Amino acid sequence: MKRFPLGIALSAILLGSTYTAMADNAFSDVAQDHWSYKAVSELSDAGVVVGYPDGTFKGDKKITRYEVAQIVGRLMANEDSLTEEQKVTVKKLEEQYADELKNLGVRVNALEKKVFDNTFFLYDMRVSTMPIYDNIFNKDEHKETSLGVRFRVNSFTEMTKRFWMYGQLETHASMNGNAFNGDNTTDADDSKFKLSRFFVSYHFGDMKDKYYMNTGPTDDNLIIGRYPMKLGMTGYTYNGELTGVGVIFGDHYTGGALRIGTGRANNINYDYTGPMMHGIKHMKQSAAALAGSLAAQKFIESGQNPAQAKALGGVISKAIANTTDKAHLQQNIANALKPHIGDTRAQGVAQSLVAQFQTSERLKTLDKGLDWSNGRYYPMMQQGVHMADGEDVDVPLTFISYKYVNPKNYEFHIYGAKANGPVGNIVKAWGSAVSLNVNNHVELHGEYLKNMRLLPLNNERPHSFNFGFTIGKANIMEPHSYAFTLDHVYSEAGTYFGGSSSDVADQYMGHVYKNWTFNGVNMGKMPAYIADKMDAVASNTDHPGRKYGGAKFNIARFEYIPMRGVRLKAEYGFGAKDMGGRKMDNVLYLEAQAYFK
Repeated sequence: MKRFPLGIALSAILLGSTYTAMADNAFSDVAQDHWSYKAVSELSDAGVVVGYPDGTFKGDKKITRYEVAQIVGRLMANEDSLTEEQKVTVKKLEEQYADELKNLGVRVNALEKKVFDNTFFLYDMRVSTMPIYDNIFNKDEHKETSLGVRFRVNSFTEMTKRFWMYGQLETHASMNGNAFNGDNTTDADDSKFKLSRFFVSYHFGDMKDKYYMNTGPTDDNLIIGRYPMKLGMTGYTYNGELTGVGVIFGDHYTGGALRIGTGRANNINYDYTGPMMHGIKHMKQSAAALAGSLAAQKFIESGQNPAQAKALGGVISKAIANTTDKAHLQQNIANALKPHIGDTRAQGVAQSLVAQFQTSERLKTLDKGLDWSNGRYYPMMQQGVHMADGEDVDVPLTFISYKYVNPKNYEFHIYGAKANGPVGNIVKAWGSAVSLNVNNHVELHGEYLKNMRLLPLNNERPHSFNFGFTIGKANIMEPHSYAFTLDHVYSEAGTYFGGSSSDVADQYMGHVYKNWTFNGVNMGKMPAYIADKMDAVASNTDHPGRKYGGAKFNIARFEYIPMRGVRLKAEYGFGAKDMGGRKMDNVLYLEAQAYFK
């Protein structure tokens, strides 16, 4: 490899120009009267050359083309401090040493241009409004109207003919300070970008000349990263992302396609899985309040003064709340009561109360899942679901699906999904879906899902189904196209896994009380199905035939494309009830969405 004296290389770089900075003598072996002194000092000051550890420059030492390229690369990084004449010189050197610069990882214009020429950007802005409820069963009480905007930047990069990279940045902003769209986004979260999708794919099938909108192969792909995942066809059950690895055999849009994936499901219905996984806080305190209230009633029935009975109930509640090991419960209650009613009577009352935790339905239900050490209630503790805070928030999941598409005629899906680890005791489901085009304008569709896990809420293996029809087709690329859809949805608690394609459906199937009070204790945010069950147990109105949670409702949806790349959508939910027959409010959702490059 050809070598050049370092001093000559620097003089070539700055030939006929003057560097803009002046420094003190940086190297001991470069005299002030040496012809290269000025150039060496200025380049040292700018960090372009660093010399040797002993403080010398060694200008007569020969260097390689790669070492010259390193100097050129540093000059490129300091381009803002160069004169126009120097920039011209550096540009020529950049071209002359392009191969070395590429090997050194220095970005040159040709490489930068290639990257962006092979990247397709698609921007997506959505404005939407809908009511958000503290309690959807109370109609207009405690209801806020949300108005929010969501902005996404989608990128599709062709790294090679077979390797593609995909990304999606997303941010939400509330326009009136209220939470919206199920994300519970408020002013505090405005303008925070998150990387909602990022994955690479390797296409191992036959190559095609062109792909839809230049977004890469849709068939025979190996996928790694955080990629989109939807169970079934309608997206009512789950529509989110999976962080992991997946593979698809066949074409996504035509013919048969088998898809297998494993990883962690994002956008899961944490309001449903979270309380089972990580427990319900303050439940021991609530159980203590209930036990104290029951004891106070017993004292009154035995002739105790009501005020004294209430005070004794408070003593009992405090003793229970302070107990961290159930084995010590009876003695703790007796010790607390002893100064007030004597030892003998205190022991009898304590023994009777502890027995009620095994005989009283109200206390027995709580005791079955109560962790006395941390005061939390775990509905599925007996099935081994007892997890630390933060563990498996993104649920580990494996899924497999097969679909067959006969374009413009029919489409068929069958799929299965199983959570891994302790959450596997909550989610193990399979489903199927079908759509049929009656003619060019009318399409019929239906879907069924079964969760094979026996869930304690309603002591059942829940299922869901939906069916409906669509008239027309709203194609974002075809101005004035439209679609009207009417669906009926029946979803038992334990079949909605989150990220629904419908914000109205999400309100019904995943409804949460903003503030729930249980036995006089503020429990905070709580899924409706748990709160309703616990309230019924505490009030002694629960019975085997009563069902909680879930939803059955109708959705009417109209979509219109006024111009290419713009979608207007309205959804209206009506006739909604939970599985116990309680009516929910009607919900109207409005949306305007625009795609642009």
